[in-house]
Amino acid sequence: MLNKRYNIQKDYQYILFDLDRTIWDFETNSNNNIRFILDEMSLTSIEKSQFCTVYKKHNKQLWEKYEQGIIDKETLRWKRFFDSFEEFGIYDIELAKQFGERYIDNMPNMTQLMPNAREVLETLFHYGCKMAIVTNGFKEVQYKKIKNASLEHYFRAVIVSEEIGYHKPSPMVFKRAMTALKAKKENTLMVGDDAYNDIEGAMIYGIDQFYYYKNQEIKYKVGATYESDDLSDLLTFFSQ
Repeated sequence: MLNKRYNIQKDYQYILFDLDRTIWDFETNSNNNIRFILDEMSLTSIEKSQFCTVYKKHNKQLWEKYEQGIIDKETLRWKRFFDSFEEFGIYDIELAKQFGERYIDNMPNMTQLMPNAREVLETLFHYGCKMAIVTNGFKEVQYKKIKNASLEHYFRAVIVSEEIGYHKPSPMVFKRAMTALKAKKENTLMVGDDAYNDIEGAMIYGIDQFYYYKNQEIKYKVGATYESDDLSDLLTFFSQ
């Protein structure tokens, strides 16, 4: 819940949204996708919930290396599954590569959104807010996610880090989104769940931030302009 200490006086006309774990429910969709593929590939000896937990750990570790430029995209896509299968006594690179490709192919078919996400977007759209997506995900997946979840019409721009050659928290990502919206910094708000990529990145660039920490294992202390575990608190800014 948004703390009462906030004195909201700014006129936010432009809103930048992270996609995964902010609008699109990555954890639920990823787990459902993995469960589906385990069944599809007849990997019945693997306990699904345990595998999802193991995968989450390796995916996080390898994504950080990918964003730092330590590993490339292709390595990330198969190694996160190879490392996960390894914990279940399976050492098969070809299986990991096959699973990884199927995971990417089927992921956009998962369309669960974060709580209140559609209602918030619909209301902000109705208010005339100009909105953009800024995401570090894979371009071949993110656009399909947005389309399949019927989110396209809310956003005037979609900025995918892979396409522009920079990852959040680089100021270039935020600059590209601001340019696309023809936005002013003083009237722009960044909404995201990642304390480093979304919130600190926006701080560095010089725009206000809404730290959405719903279902996070650790709520980081980053000194965001606003913070809440309820996305619908964004609407507070338009009811003053």
